[in-house]
Amino acid sequence: METLRREDPRQLGRFRLLSRIGAGGFGEVFLGREEPGGRERFAAVKLIRTDIAESERLRPRFHSEIEAVDRAGGEGIPELLGADPDARRPWLATRYIPGPSLQQLVDGSGPLPEDTVLVLGRRLAGTLAGLHGSRLYHRDLKPSNVLVTATRPWIIDFSLVRLAAKPCVTVTADAMGSFQYAAPEQASGLGRAQGPADVFAFAATLLFAATGHPPYNGHNQFDIRLRALTEPPDITGLEAGPLREIVTACLRFTDTERPTMDDVRAALARATDADRIPYPPAALSVFRRHLDALRSLIGPCADRLAREEAGERESGRAPDGTRERVRSRPGSRADHGLAPTVPAPATVPATAPVPAPAAGERWVWHCHDWLRVPPWLMGDMVLIATAGGVLYGVEYRSGRPLWRLDLGAPVRGGLVPARDAVVLGAADGAVHHVRLAAAGPAHARHRYTAAVHAVGWSGALGDDPDRLFVAEGTRVHALDLRSGDRGWAVENAGAVTGRPVVAVGRAVYCTDRGQVVCRRMDDGSRLWSVHLSAAGPAGVTALDEVVVVPGADGRVYALHRVTGEHLWTAPVGGTVHLAAVGCGGAVVVVTTEGSVTALDAGGGRPLWTTSVLGGAAPCALDVLVDGSAVCVADQGGIRLLGAHDGRPLGRWELPYVSGLRPVEDGLIAVGLDGAVRRLSLAGGRYRAVN
Repeated sequence: METLRREDPRQLGRFRLLSRIGAGGFGEVFLGREEPGGRERFAAVKLIRTDIAESERLRPRFHSEIEAVDRAGGEGIPELLGADPDARRPWLATRYIPGPSLQQLVDGSGPLPEDTVLVLGRRLAGTLAGLHGSRLYHRDLKPSNVLVTATRPWIIDFSLVRLAAKPCVTVTADAMGSFQYAAPEQASGLGRAQGPADVFAFAATLLFAATGHPPYNGHNQFDIRLRALTEPPDITGLEAGPLREIVTACLRFTDTERPTMDDVRAALARATDADRIPYPPAALSVFRRHLDALRSLIGPCADRLAREEAGERESGRAPDGTRERVRSRPGSRADHGLAPTVPAPATVPATAPVPAPAAGERWVWHCHDWLRVPPWLMGDMVLIATAGGVLYGVEYRSGRPLWRLDLGAPVRGGLVPARDAVVLGAADGAVHHVRLAAAGPAHARHRYTAAVHAVGWSGALGDDPDRLFVAEGTRVHALDLRSGDRGWAVENAGAVTGRPVVAVGRAVYCTDRGQVVCRRMDDGSRLWSVHLSAAGPAGVTALDEVVVVPGADGRVYALHRVTGEHLWTAPVGGTVHLAAVGCGGAVVVVTTEGSVTALDAGGGRPLWTTSVLGGAAPCALDVLVDGSAVCVADQGGIRLLGAHDGRPLGRWELPYVSGLRPVEDGLIAVGLDGAVRRLSLAGGRYRAVN
């Protein structure tokens, strides 16, 4: 680390910058402390270079990086804490990992023993297999992009990631990346690099860890690139044994001859079953020096970060610092991967001063964590899921926090109500079933292999109330919430994107390969499938018998829910990235360019359109409970538009809003700053337009 330079910024969003961590091809990385306080989190804040930010070709890569970090989540990938992709110089902040890079570790201690590399490789392979299961390809794996601690490796820097849902964003003829660790197909052009290229780079990284050298070296990048295209990799120093067998299989020249990441993970699991990484004394000395340098910057917080990363859980404490009482729920089904617990209800006072609500705000509460999932109201309780994987229950009338439940990983796909419970998918492959009762939440956890990024449930008359739709990687499943039994499972050509629609015995969903699919919920059989080459990431919305699918080509498509028949297509002039909402007989969509359009659900005829957002990308969309107004949020606040004509009605001037839930006389709004607000239409921050 080095001190800040005179030209460096001192603040980016909520993060005060403390020092420089390093620099890469896309920008500089700083150590930042989150402000305001509360959890006192530290972040690695990446600030994009000015020339990259001004490049029409390269700037979209940063949007892909944010989306990739957000989608990836899970163990071994630092979670996203904040970002501003639309700033003059965009930035993103991820959890700070208190350890050196693998490059620094080997440079400081020398090559690592085989048993150390095998355990590191097994952990790293699990993380990469999870990425590939979510159809994400890193494409720049190398020792400097792997952080290591005493307990696990972490993958960072997703600037060259390929998202299968957006192949056009990063597929170019440029052979970007590090040629010393690049597969031959990547050296010939980045657009050809997918999962097998990650397998090659993974093996090249293990080769460096065990020998201290990459598979290719040369006088310059041109020389190295030529060697990668024409010569076999240099594995000098890699002794005979299981590590050499795995590495050489992964370094094969032809991508189709390499094993998959799942195959590699299985091979490493056979080679070692050690839980702890057996670092040699020289490597432990590097860790100590790194921690000493961190202490000089942030004091005792450095030791806290190291303990937290090593798994010393503070989640066993209630949010007020007192110890929670946790007991097992009768009828535990451990054989189905359930872990039922009932945290005793506890008053949760704020951990930092909370500003009094302005007039027109019923209440405001801060959880001091990034919020991006829309809240949900169940009875007299507001449910809040944080970016760090914590679920809060907050009293609706007063805003008083009631309880806190640590889920262990970031939530994917939002909160889905299921009778007297809520269901959430998580980045670590868990499905959480949280039943709400007077005594507190009863929590059951169901485990899957890859990140669960969508769940769906139907409360319609005649539907099985215990059957849940689960999307995990490229697979979709049925799960019985009562028994924990796994029902049918089906593999798709692509991963499910956005939210599914589950109703009347059917599940309709969209994949990142442009397929809109309808399946029976009882046996998983396919009823119909329609290919839309430009299907976007927002998912599907159902309005009676019409399924609305926003496209990435500036159009909205409508299909018949029962037959899959194409009903209409309507241009909206921009990319729709949020799910459409129904409003009477209309469907309302917003684009990344900030336009809002209402279409006749029956025929796609435009009813009204407006661009009152001034070109800002919206982050939330919903409709007031009485159907009188459409609510659209951007980073400057929440706007209300007349449902019948799109006329501006008023706005709440609030920063960082990321999710909305309409209630009685207003909204529950959550923000990237950790604020949860119950907003009223009466006065205060609400400004009516006359």
